Amino acid sequence: MSAIEQEKQVGSNIPIAPVDLDRAPDFDDKSRAQASANLKRVAIVSVSVVLFFVLLTVIFVLPRFVQTDQSVADDSAEVSAVVAADSTQVAQVHDPAAAAVLRRTNQARLEQALALVTHLKARNVTQWAAVDFEAAINAISVGEKAYTEQRYEAAQSAYAEAIESLQRIAARTEEVVSQAVDEGFLEIASRNSTAAAAAFEFALSIEHEHEQAKAGLARARTLDQVTALVNEAEGYEDLGNLDAALQRYGEAVALDGQAAGATSAIARIKQVQLGARFKRAMSDGFAALEAKKLTRAKSAFARAIKIRPRAQEALDVLEQVENQILANRISQHLRTAISSAQQEKWVESAAQYRAAVKLDADLDGAATSAERATDRAKLDRQLESMIDQPHRLGSNAVHQEAQTILGTARSITQPGPRLSQQINRLADAIKIARTPIAITLVSDNATEVTLYKVGPLGRFERHSVSIIPGRYVVVGRRNGFRDARVEFEVSPDHHDAMITVRCEEKLAFESDR
Repeated sequence: MSAIEQEKQVGSNIPIAPVDLDRAPDFDDKSRAQASANLKRVAIVSVSVVLFFVLLTVIFVLPRFVQTDQSVADDSAEVSAVVAADSTQVAQVHDPAAAAVLRRTNQARLEQALALVTHLKARNVTQWAAVDFEAAINAISVGEKAYTEQRYEAAQSAYAEAIESLQRIAARTEEVVSQAVDEGFLEIASRNSTAAAAAFEFALSIEHEHEQAKAGLARARTLDQVTALVNEAEGYEDLGNLDAALQRYGEAVALDGQAAGATSAIARIKQVQLGARFKRAMSDGFAALEAKKLTRAKSAFARAIKIRPRAQEALDVLEQVENQILANRISQHLRTAISSAQQEKWVESAAQYRAAVKLDADLDGAATSAERATDRAKLDRQLESMIDQPHRLGSNAVHQEAQTILGTARSITQPGPRLSQQINRLADAIKIARTPIAITLVSDNATEVTLYKVGPLGRFERHSVSIIPGRYVVVGRRNGFRDARVEFEVSPDHHDAMITVRCEEKLAFESDR
């Protein structure tokens, strides 16, 4: 049984003998009367002072004792100094003045002793220092008895003994509380909730606002529930049900953030789960890689790296997969570019070559092939434009441009079917565009006819002329009549076309003559 437990068994209701301040020593009649009057006044004042001091002690002095025991020692030293000073001045006990000094000294000592008693009772002293406290109370009683018998020096000695004893007890307060708190945490570690709670409650009965004790008591009150949760979690962990174990450990930590083993168990399980997830992701990645499903493999290895960012194996294999995916994309672009070129789809071919170069700027020949495909796409557009608009070929400028384009097309070695066909079609269009077509102009033999691009044709009723295909304008003029203007187009398939031009609308001022 500990010293604290032994002292708890000692009773706490220790009586303090009352002080009879009305008693006085025997003197002569005059001195006795004067001493009696003085003693009564001193008694009344002393009782009042004691009561007032007790009140002040509760309000002001006790907090000082809670904060530090140094004040107790300081008070003792001060009183000791006063006593020492007074004792040197006391010549004999029958001297009324010396007796008065001794009474005041004893009253001060009693007040100090009672303040210490109040301070210690507030700290449940009878539960942890009952024997020493009872001895101090007895010393106070001895002092009071000596005081009432006017044995002031004996009273002074008894009070000093009581004060010294009470100060020693007060100095032990912190140690007692610390031992109780340590004992409480040891009981928590042993999962003994009852003993732990008792230890912390005992500590709090001494120091009511002790933070560690309050925290420990809160843990002790949830200890049984926390222990049950931890035991259940350990069982789930042994069975391999890590999710359930993690949940129970989490519930235990929610109740007690310092639950023994719970926090470390959570970290351990999470690491195990992360390891399992990492292995599963790597396995999925290698399986996808084996099946040549590179995109799926990349996703799996990326998932593994997210779980363990520094896993070198995952980093290396992911880099290999990404390089393979890049190489495949480049190859796909190049294959499509070549296939499009073979089909003479030059726009698509150029786009695919450029896409490949964008992925790898150092790709051999891809940039040159892209430029060549772009040039072929431009030539293809020019050929199609000339072929689709043959009427423009009648213009000398357009004709010259067409000849240049045709020459460029013919300079290409190994032309494909499309280019060969375009060359033939444009050559035929140029030939046809330069072959004159016979047309007949019809007039009234009174209108002066002019065919632009050919020249004046004069007056006639019918006039045949051969002109190359294209757009033409014929104008007729006649005095007194509004000019006639006809626009027409001659195409290679418009043979023997007839164009009528005559001035038939008479002007108004001519009709008035």
